[in-house]
Amino acid sequence: MMDQLKDPELFKDPEKLKLFAINLSKNSSFRTWGGFFASVIIVFWVFSSGDFSFLLTLSSIVSMFSFLMVAMAVESEKSVKGVSLKMMECYIVVFACRLTAIVPFEGYLPFDKSGDWLYQVCEGFGLCLAGSIVYCCRKQYAQTYDPEVDTFNHLWIIGPAAAVALILHPHLNGFLPTDIAWAFALYLESVTVLPQLFLFMKEGRASPHTAHFLAAQALSRLMSFIFWASSFSELSNPHHTIKKFVGHWVVGVQLLQLCIMGDFIYHYIRCIQKGIPISEVLCAGDTV
Repeated sequence: MMDQLKDPELFKDPEKLKLFAINLSKNSSFRTWGGFFASVIIVFWVFSSGDFSFLLTLSSIVSMFSFLMVAMAVESEKSVKGVSLKMMECYIVVFACRLTAIVPFEGYLPFDKSGDWLYQVCEGFGLCLAGSIVYCCRKQYAQTYDPEVDTFNHLWIIGPAAAVALILHPHLNGFLPTDIAWAFALYLESVTVLPQLFLFMKEGRASPHTAHFLAAQALSRLMSFIFWASSFSELSNPHHTIKKFVGHWVVGVQLLQLCIMGDFIYHYIRCIQKGIPISEVLCAGDTV
């Protein structure tokens, strides 16, 4: 597909352009991301006030979209093969803790009108979708779930994230339990993809819907990183010996997630460039 784009005659020859458009429409990655970006443009024009803080809501929309992709694929295939139950259970904790901090309080909400209700609704939908996927793994399609490949112990990331949140947390809500809950959700979210990456390595291949999921999560984290990197000073308490570094820590853990997913995203992009099936993402670097 990328070779076709390099053809200087592509946009001059109607037949070549038509053939290219047909091939593009058959590409699952193009359909997935094309539909998403079209939806984002509509949401931006309808709900955004044009404020930079909408980036935080957009991050939540991308995240919700990624869970919707997985939930639809699971229902379509009647199978949870390739989905990490451990990761989805961690995401339930992430969404639940974040909602306790953003529904009754306003400290961590976007400044524009999307913070009135859209941001919270997106997080709520994310929680419901993650819960439905966990239900499919444990009950509805339990026979298709393979615990032998989903072996990462998620307690090893939940425990440390909770411990750090107790010490390093912002104070934007002015209510300690919700400030700790928000920090815990963000810290846990930065490493929640690890069970899925370990599952990929165990199986030696990636399911297309979970590969798209991780790519969307990386995009979501990038947006969140950009937002908090530009306003991290608000998260810190300059008069406290330890908490004056909270803003730096929040930005650092999000950067950590981007680094963790960096190799996967590199191979994901290579798959799209070369027209390789997304299921072969783990060996894209070896494919000529």
